[in-house]
Order: sequence, then C-alpha cells, then structure tokens
Amino acid sequence: MTTALPTLNRQSNPLLTVMRAAGRAGVAVLLWGKPGIGKSSLLQALADAEGIPMETVIASLREPADFAGLPVVQDTGVELAAPAWAVRLAGADDGYLFLDELTTAPPAVQAAALRVVLDRVVGDLTLPRGVRIVAAANPPEQAADGWDLAAPMANRFLHIDHEPATDDWIDGMTTGFHVPASGRVLDYSPLLRAASRAQVASFIRTRPDLLHALPRDDAASGRAWPSHRTWTMTADVLAFLDPGDTPANLLAATGLVGEGAATEFIAWRSLNDLPGPADVLADPESVPWDTLEPSRAWATLTAVTAYATADGTKTGWTAAWAPLAVAATAGLQDVAAANARALLKSRPTGTRPPASARAFLAILTDAGLIPQEAAA
Repeated sequence: MTTALPTLNRQSNPLLTVMRAAGRAGVAVLLWGKPGIGKSSLLQALADAEGIPMETVIASLREPADFAGLPVVQDTGVELAAPAWAVRLAGADDGYLFLDELTTAPPAVQAAALRVVLDRVVGDLTLPRGVRIVAAANPPEQAADGWDLAAPMANRFLHIDHEPATDDWIDGMTTGFHVPASGRVLDYSPLLRAASRAQVASFIRTRPDLLHALPRDDAASGRAWPSHRTWTMTADVLAFLDPGDTPANLLAATGLVGEGAATEFIAWRSLNDLPGPADVLADPESVPWDTLEPSRAWATLTAVTAYATADGTKTGWTAAWAPLAVAATAGLQDVAAANARALLKSRPTGTRPPASARAFLAILTDAGLIPQEAAA
C-alpha cells in the first residue's frame, strides 16, 4: 500500500529546496527515513509538481545486471542492453530516477548502482544531464537484513533525513495532502558557481583539518563526511541556493560534509559578509584593504579571481588584476601573490597582464612570491 504524502508547511520547505538544488547541480540525494514514512510519495509529489516523470527501481529486488546491463549479441558485437526504466528516462531527457531500499540491497547490487550514480551510465546507455538521481534508505536499526553503506558510496550522496511532523500528517488526513512547496532555486550560472567554490576554498584555507576527515566508525562512515569530493559538491549545490535561505544552505552542507563541518562553514560565511566579486571588480578602491583581516582579504580576492576566470573572456581575466594590485599596495602582497599565481595559470591564449599590473608583478617576482617566467 502506498503511503500518503506527508503534508508540508505551505511555507517553503528546506528539504524540497535542497533536493531541487541538488538535482540541478547533478548531485545525487540519499533520503533517509523509517519504512512507510512516505519517501517515495514525497519524491513523486515533487516530480508531479515539476511536471517530469519518475522511475522507481527497488534496489533490494534487483540484480547487478539490472544496472550493469544485459549482454545482447548484435552484428557489431556484444552490447549491454539497458533496462526499460533507463530507456524511458533517456527518451524523456528529464525526470527522477528513484533508487528505493538502497541499504537493503546486497553490496554487489549497491556497487552496480554506484556506477549509475557516478557515471550516469546504465549498460551502454548514458542518462541525460536532466535526470536527477535520488535514493532512499532505512536506518540500519530499522531495516530488516540491512547493509551499511560503504564509506566511498556514502561520500557520493547528499544525505537528508526525512521525518515529517505528526501534526502535518494529521492535518493532511483531515483536509487533504497538499503539493509541497520549495524555496527559490537559482538558475545555473558559472559565475555563481565560481564564487561559491571560492568561498569554500577560502574557508578550508582557515580550517585545512576539515578538508578530509574519514569517520572512525562504520555507522558514521555510511553518512555524510567531509572530503575533497563533498566540499566540491557543497559549493556546487550552494550555487543554486539563495544565500539568505540559511535553513536550506545549512541542510545542504550538513548532508554533504556532516553537521560539525557544515555548521562551522555556514557560520564562517555569515560572519564574513564579503563584498560581491562584481562590485570589487567595478571599484577595487571601495574595499578597505589596509584594515581587512588576512582571512577576509583572502576570501575576497579568491572570489574575485574565481569570478573573473569563470567569465572565460580576456576582458574578465584582465579586469581581475586591478583588485590584486590595489590589495598588494595596501600591504597584502602574500594574499595577492597567491591569486596572481592562480590568474597566471588560467591565462587566456595570447594575453598578457595589463600594464597597470606590471609594477605589482615586478614586486612579487623580486620577492620570490611568483616565478619570473610566469609573469612574462
């Protein structure tokens, strides 16, 4: 029997907001919840609200070949034929792939499903970019014959706990279950993604011990934990979220790097209310560089560098030198040098630093902060 959709507040729900943002970022979601609590109904309602199809694959009832493909002899050789659900999703070019009961599937099936999550490949069929992947799992203590997720597999998901309030379910039974609402999800922008990645990189510069921390016990390793991969995924998902939507931002980060690291990062980002990269590029003198703390200066210049290089044009690359030169003049040579090296590595073909940056580069090369040949 299908569980009724747990009603959600008519206000925006961070869970739905994060799931939509993760889908746009190409990050797979793992929805944790008790058996029968309505995980599949929640996702079906989200798919219906977006007007896209959903294909449910119950992992515990499948064999590895259901994900790896079945060998079929053709005139050109042996092909791995994809199952019907994958063919339908590929034909739709959009939709949700729901991998249900992932933790009750044996490790061999989990490993086969992992290739779908990682490479978006089923047999010889590649799923379109528009297909969002969501898996569901029951907590080990509530799953009959369940298996813990291996750390490498868990580290490829955004983990979300789904536990709807009893009052919401009672209201839904009384007045009807409503289509869930999500908060605002931003359109894709390479500039926003670059700025988001720069923020994460700046935070890790202040807390390098949080870059990679493999949990010591099996239970924790099957959930969210910080790694190079999940910090990158965090930056990419946050690029689709309104920075002012703190509940959604915290939920997304927690689901990828764990509660401790996420809480510290979101707090750091809130306290470091930095000027926008576009504003700094437009007027480098508007930033009080001489009184700016080194960590904030690093975050500001890193965001400017990432923003300018993401633009992908010679004009954007050239404009990024002005804030670096002004910051260096204000005494932040080390910070400016680090970003100068990054800019030089991403130099468009046939482009040289502007004349206004030559004196600044000469100071850095004389001080040994960047190689002489790199500034040429």
